[in-house]
Amino acid sequence: MNIRAEGSSFSILIRALCRLRKVNYAIKLLNFMVSDGLGLDERLCSLILSALCEGKDLSGVQVLSFLEEIRKLGFCPKRVDWCNVIRFLVKNGNDMDALDALEQMKIDGIKPNVICYTLVLGGIVEQSKFEIVDKLFDEMLVLGLVPNIHTYNVYINGLCKQHKLGEGVRMLSCMEELGCKPDVVTYNMLLKGFCEVGKLSRALEIVKEMGSKGVKLDSRSYGTIIDGLVKKGEIDEACGMLKEVLDKGFLPQLSTFDGLICGLCERGLVGNALELLRETVGKNVAPGIRAWEALLIGSEFKSSFEEITSTDDKNLIQTGLLGLP
Repeated sequence: MNIRAEGSSFSILIRALCRLRKVNYAIKLLNFMVSDGLGLDERLCSLILSALCEGKDLSGVQVLSFLEEIRKLGFCPKRVDWCNVIRFLVKNGNDMDALDALEQMKIDGIKPNVICYTLVLGGIVEQSKFEIVDKLFDEMLVLGLVPNIHTYNVYINGLCKQHKLGEGVRMLSCMEELGCKPDVVTYNMLLKGFCEVGKLSRALEIVKEMGSKGVKLDSRSYGTIIDGLVKKGEIDEACGMLKEVLDKGFLPQLSTFDGLICGLCERGLVGNALELLRETVGKNVAPGIRAWEALLIGSEFKSSFEEITSTDDKNLIQTGLLGLP
């Protein structure tokens, strides 16, 4: 006796397989549906494509191959489908494939939205392919799309990576004129950019501007400024800011704390480094291996270890070293 499954039965099974992340089996069932003459269900195609894009062990080639196969069968991806594919490709570092997907959307007569453009811009900036960024940003504006805060942040990040900091600051004004208020992420990128090129005074001006516009600094903001102060050799100011950070309940990044300890030791201020170490350990800030190494091999440290450290200091250092991997 021949028993022919109905389309609804396939649909239930495919949905269950996608929920269980058994997408390969769902694809086999979809192919069986088509070969059995049940036709192509676009909702199931969209569901499987979405499940594929949520997978962790797949490549961009696999996702694009499946998309090409179902397109040949008559599937017409909607904007949400393209958005899922673009997000997956960008996440996996396939930025040029994501750009191609954006172009295919337009060929198919589907107008990409701000989300699609922002995702592609983010991938291109991450891969430092800046020659494409301006063209893509301008194209988005020509299509009448209004950038949101995430779009502006991606674009400004690209400018900062190229050290075009003046253009980045001007973009802040453009954002505000269009009613898009810069957030802490926006300012953090500029802070990092100015500190990287040694323009600490300009970074501190940015900090004042943040305060005047009601944008609160976060741990990344403080960490960037502390790193800039250390780089400039302004260790006392850096220590003062670190204490301010800790008093406000922020935990600095490990690299920030280690950099400050190293900066103190390099200048022979091992006693100051130990004092800072005691304060921070008491607030659950665990130093990294760089900090411990700096304390051990600092030029002043070896000759004066017995003189400048108490028993508690020695125990603290020994405990820290024992805790290293």
